[in-house]
Amino acid sequence: MGAAALLSYAFLSVRPPHGAPSPARQLPPVEMRVRLLAVGDINLGREVGQEILDGDTLYPFQAVRDTFARFDLVFGNLESCLSEQGGETQSPKNNLVFTGPPAGAWSLRRAGIHVVSTANNHALDYGLKGWGETIDRLREAGVEFVGTGRDSLRLAGPLVLDRGGVRVAIFACTDIMNRPGLEWKKYVAAADTGTLAPSIRTFRDSVDFVIISYHGGEEYSQRPTRRTVEFARAMIDAGADLFLGHHPHVPYGIERRGKGLIVYSLGNFVFRQPDREWTKRSYAFSAEILKDTVATRLRDYRIIPVRCGLQPTFVVDWSAGAAIHERVRQLSSVEVSEQLR
Repeated sequence: MGAAALLSYAFLSVRPPHGAPSPARQLPPVEMRVRLLAVGDINLGREVGQEILDGDTLYPFQAVRDTFARFDLVFGNLESCLSEQGGETQSPKNNLVFTGPPAGAWSLRRAGIHVVSTANNHALDYGLKGWGETIDRLREAGVEFVGTGRDSLRLAGPLVLDRGGVRVAIFACTDIMNRPGLEWKKYVAAADTGTLAPSIRTFRDSVDFVIISYHGGEEYSQRPTRRTVEFARAMIDAGADLFLGHHPHVPYGIERRGKGLIVYSLGNFVFRQPDREWTKRSYAFSAEILKDTVATRLRDYRIIPVRCGLQPTFVVDWSAGAAIHERVRQLSSVEVSEQLR
């Protein structure tokens, strides 16, 4: 059989029978990816605030800025106000009350941090003036924030971002506040399942991926509290895909729950607490949010060991980061522990 005849035979052999519909052409699924990085507590007050006041706005992020640039969405917990206090970045009466200067908003922007949670126990350290100024400074610098707002809708609802066709909703809340009473709940989103669970369900079908940042638990405790565990699981059950925990200042493990992932504590990032071993070491959480014609899902998640302090650094040497990996692996659920090996 000649080449032309063979080609004709091959072509005819795959034709559908007369009258049958041609098979639908199978197109490869369209994939959209968002590279996500989440870090722990960022305190731009105290010594860091003084460096920023002296004009070095990149001081806290010099060693991590290049890594941030590799990600489409960089998230952290802003553990300080950003307000003008005449050069003061820590209360002379109480070292647990502190604020970053207004230029701290530009520190975040120049570093490449896209979104911060402002829902934490330090949100009102300098009163409503400091709280409002923080919001204004972040807006001026173009840094997105979630967890505080001037109206109830802003508190109950998420920040929704579009990253290359992937819609991500981010909620933020706190379970603690550095002042008595309940008045603060008018200004800072509270960790209330009765409010947040319905809100997550409402937005679930209009976005591709849901993240919730939670500030709570017990500082320096070696494991998450029962209250934190129950709240985290309730948020995943309500439809959140990723739970990011803050406040303990030490790193915890990661739990797989259904299709969701719970990062119980990211520990410190820009935060100097030299008196405890695990306040000086933690990790950043990196992952890829993949959207195709089938679903949107989290994949290729990793932890990046961090040396915390005034100028945090990522630990690139495996032996130096081994202790962090081992701690997180031991505190994680079985499925996650295997992934992190």
